This record gives sequence, structure tokens and C-alpha cells, in this order.
Amino acid sequence: MNNSITYSEREQTTAQRQELIDKARAWSVAQGAVPGPAAEAVYARYVAGELTLQDVTDELKSYYANRAAAPAGAASPAAPQGMMEPEELLLAS
Repeated sequence: MNNSITYSEREQTTAQRQELIDKARAWSVAQGAVPGPAAEAVYARYVAGELTLQDVTDELKSYYANRAAAPAGAASPAAPQGMMEPEELLLAS
């Protein structure tokens, strides 16, 4: 665990961080976007105290930016099975 991370009052404990992730996940699902395995892995690192919420955002932004930047048909970091793509979310609205 990275001891240099400072968390706010609402995310001091593992249980508090898990509760925040659970709420965020519920909001995403309510909006029609089920987090896939890549997102869940990042969430688990936050709950474990390895990342800040900003780190979670940065890692997920980077993941999707890398996918979007890959040329069509090129070998790119594939979304784990079951993970919705941003364009799928727009079409589902």
C-alpha cells in the first residue's frame, strides 16, 4: 500500500472506499453502463488503498483514450468481454 496517499474524511477506511465505489457503480448501472472487468480492477485498487479517486479517473481515461486512438482493425487493448464501449452507451440512450 502506498502510504503517501492522503484520503478525505469520507474515504479513510477500506469500508468507506468500498461504499463510494458501490454508490458509483450503482449510478453507472442506473445510467445503463455496467462497469467491465478493467474498471472493476481499477476500483479494487482504489478500495485497497493503492489509488486515489483522481488516479481511478486518470487510469480509466487513459484506458479509453488508448482504445480510441488505435486505428480501426489494429491490435488495440481490447475491452474485456462484457464491457460497454463509450459509443455503445451513446447509442443506447
